[in-house]
Amino acid sequence: MRTTPNPKSAPPTPAALPPIPAHFQAAVDAAVIKGVEAALAARPNNPQGPVVTNVRDLQLDLTKDSRQAHLNAALGLKMKLAYLKQAKHFGRGNDEAFQKLDAFLTRVKAAGQFAGIFESGGAFTRETVTSEIVELARPNSILLGAGIRTISGYGARLTMGTIDEGVKVYWVAEGEPGTPSTVKDGALVLTAHKLMALARISNDLLRLSAIDAAAIIGADMAAAIGLEIDITGFKGKGPKRPNGIRHQMDQAARTASAGTTATNKVADTDGVMGSVAKAQIPGGLKANKGFYYSSTDTFLALRQTRDSAGWLFPDLRSGENPTLNGFPYHYSETLADDEVLGFGLANQLILGEAMPLETAMGENGTDFSADMVTMRGITEVDFLLRYRKAFAEKTGVGY
Repeated sequence: MRTTPNPKSAPPTPAALPPIPAHFQAAVDAAVIKGVEAALAARPNNPQGPVVTNVRDLQLDLTKDSRQAHLNAALGLKMKLAYLKQAKHFGRGNDEAFQKLDAFLTRVKAAGQFAGIFESGGAFTRETVTSEIVELARPNSILLGAGIRTISGYGARLTMGTIDEGVKVYWVAEGEPGTPSTVKDGALVLTAHKLMALARISNDLLRLSAIDAAAIIGADMAAAIGLEIDITGFKGKGPKRPNGIRHQMDQAARTASAGTTATNKVADTDGVMGSVAKAQIPGGLKANKGFYYSSTDTFLALRQTRDSAGWLFPDLRSGENPTLNGFPYHYSETLADDEVLGFGLANQLILGEAMPLETAMGENGTDFSADMVTMRGITEVDFLLRYRKAFAEKTGVGY
């Protein structure tokens, strides 16, 4: 008689492990992290060589100042974008030349280095939006090179304070309020004056799919804008143009040159600096970025002046960074016919950029027959001198 075996009984369930104390678990985690970090640090790192690419149209000549080259290229790329947009608007986007340009701009956008001009963020977005004119024109401008202050994106009007009045400091007794000074002069107000730059550019250069070609276009417009900033910044007069330094400074600080002898030249150079120093503007000359300025001819005349002991102004012999009395010396042909030698405090002059530079494309008279287009850049700027005695000039300079 067959008997049915009894089924095997299920194995007993093991007892649950007791929980690890929290302080012990934290110590274990810290030890594990430390061990992993040490292991990663001990790994040999092979030196990385330069990335070699055959995409030559995305390469930029960086033998010159790389930041300035990038900014010039960014402005040129904005013009190429405007050019392509116009072509697509008139139904020419499918032409072979424009398809190549479109593909090139797509690759530039994908690379990410000029993301700001495609409105998608990136390393240069803030500079491109808030201080584009300043950064682009700085190498071509006396005033921007001297380090004048800039304010951007304020719209149509910005009230900043009172002319010739800064921070007031008082000694007071406990619980006694300071006595506010009475307003003696007008308000400091930045407004907006439209600045337009027009550039006739060949269709071939705009269609050329290369970063360096874009940088050439941008550099040309930046140089022209820098020149106009200096002309207007020094001697502009409204209503269409902003008032420049000469129409905002204390006219008593513009005095006649002493003459053309070596002694007269020393008197002139010391005189303009001394006039600003006596104004006792908070911060003094160094902290406010004091600088000399003149035409190229006046600079060369001072640079070549000698007496029996040698060069009268030896620090002007430096071709790249000339100085006089310890302060930078800037010169430009924008002052060629002015016959002035000046000294000023860059920190007390403000360039306001009410809106970022906008670019657009159009056609002028003979553009079609010459195979050219006209690129237009528009922004709105103003100049504001906080202290009228922050600048002084010698007039009628005969050297």
